[in-house]
Amino acid sequence: MLPYRPGTHPAPGRQEWRQALIVLGCQLAAVGPRRHEDWLVDAAAVLQFRTRDPRGWLPDAHSRWPERTGHSPYYPFDRLEPHHLDHHLELLTHEAAVELTALHWTATPHGGAEPPGAADPVRRSRLWSAARTLLARFGPEAEYATNAEDLSGGTDPHWYRDGFSLSCFAGVDAQRDGLITAFGILAVSETEVGAFWNFFVD
Repeated sequence: MLPYRPGTHPAPGRQEWRQALIVLGCQLAAVGPRRHEDWLVDAAAVLQFRTRDPRGWLPDAHSRWPERTGHSPYYPFDRLEPHHLDHHLELLTHEAAVELTALHWTATPHGGAEPPGAADPVRRSRLWSAARTLLARFGPEAEYATNAEDLSGGTDPHWYRDGFSLSCFAGVDAQRDGLITAFGILAVSETEVGAFWNFFVD
């Protein structure tokens, strides 16, 4: 186990942060400014793709989804509003956020076993380093939340060992495409909100 201690990972630069996205295999990333005390308002704006990355770090590939049209502007999400997020997000500790970010790209909602990569020490080290880099952008005082529910111990980072359920954030069109299982994390600082999501074909 490589624990995350707030403040121990240096703030990344643009290229380092982009490389972390690649290492983690993050399918969808969106970042926007935080303008409200209630960050759920800003998180909803980010998840509705109404914002731009304040630093301009996000690669274009994360904003170019051909399925995102006038008919389905929030694809692959539904129109997520603050009140929906308030009822379907679980808060996480720093440690849990790092572990979830490092492993959620290979996880399934069935539980009972470690996701692939968890036992390989070289790959594990690479994933954990990338997760720390990704989240270090948001600073040591960041708050974290996920759409994974029923986590063992609430904020226990070893969420995948005892199983969990997911709140479905996918929209109707995405569900028709088989993207029923969506698993992600929100990272919130005093100035920015980041959303990092992966989707699994059912």
